[in-house]
Amino acid sequence: MKKIINYIFIASILLVSAACDSNFDELNINKTSATSIDPAFQLNAAIVGTAYPIGTLVYDIGVVQQIISPNSGVLTGANYNQDNRNSTQEVWQNYYRNVIKNTKDVISRIQDNPSRANLLQMTRIVQAFAFMVLTDEYGYIPYDEGGVGFSEQIYFPAYDAQEEIYADIIKELTEATAALNLSGKVETADILYGGDLNKWKSFGNSLLLRAGMRLSQVDPTRAQQIVQAAAQGGVILSNSNNAKVAHDPNYPNPIGNLLNATEASNFYLTAPFVNYLRSKNDPRLSAIAITYVGAKSGPEQTPARGTYAAGVHVGMPMGNDNASAVTAAANLGLASFYEFAQADRRRLAKNTAPNFLVTASQNFLLLAEARQRGWITTETVEAYYNA
Repeated sequence: MKKIINYIFIASILLVSAACDSNFDELNINKTSATSIDPAFQLNAAIVGTAYPIGTLVYDIGVVQQIISPNSGVLTGANYNQDNRNSTQEVWQNYYRNVIKNTKDVISRIQDNPSRANLLQMTRIVQAFAFMVLTDEYGYIPYDEGGVGFSEQIYFPAYDAQEEIYADIIKELTEATAALNLSGKVETADILYGGDLNKWKSFGNSLLLRAGMRLSQVDPTRAQQIVQAAAQGGVILSNSNNAKVAHDPNYPNPIGNLLNATEASNFYLTAPFVNYLRSKNDPRLSAIAITYVGAKSGPEQTPARGTYAAGVHVGMPMGNDNASAVTAAANLGLASFYEFAQADRRRLAKNTAPNFLVTASQNFLLLAEARQRGWITTETVEAYYNA
């Protein structure tokens, strides 16, 4: 009798266990969680990721002697010609993680889908832009194998030579721009141009113009061919068509956000930059700069003290630290180094300012140089430069 009871007990447990397993997998599936994403949204994420990080302010903008900080620590950079890994790694990390990872994935997903052919070409153009920034910044970089850790499980990608990278970037831009089909699917979710393929073509050709001019010193013959093809294809020549990442208070401009927060009074226009613009009576100086007359501290840099007058602006000499900047200001008759000219953070460098990737003004300057070299025959050097 005892054995019978034990058998009944075991059988009951097995029946209950079987009941518990019924539809177990279905119950554990989150039916509200996305299992796939429209590749157009991934391209948008990549476009947003191209916004230049604050490291470009510390190094790139300082290297070309436009804006510097006299402070050390986290702001150490081009002004001292010192290595600051927190800043030098930013473009690398942001672009590989947020741009290349997404563009490579989109391309692998839709390259055999004819209904998304235009999206494929748009993605190739954005990826070419990102790789151009990366190789211009770092030289040899992972190109062919870069960004495929997830899709191809390549965790230690090989580095490629810049010459090879540029050759492929030019091929990608040429092919992708030409392949955009004006009668094909319009990708209206696109945040750069709303799916306007004519603007995308101008964007692609503008990047091709930039790439061609990059080769002007190393391969003039090839550079001329590329520049001519880009100019004939049509580049961005209107501010309304500028390629830019829009920003708002919820997604602020990285550099503008820095200059309107903790580092508001720590970055200044350089003396070489200001002096050059003043010597040329360049109207852009009053459009980008502000001087807080008589300011002796950051809190005294108030709108009431601000002036845009070009004749008042004084740039900070290069190479000064926080202490010697005080002496430099005194020698120039300023109240303190807080009176050196700054990029106007309430206009040019506000935290909602757009992040420009390609502009008409950049293209006009490149076309002026191309005309000077005799590579194009339309207009004059002066006309392009003045435009």
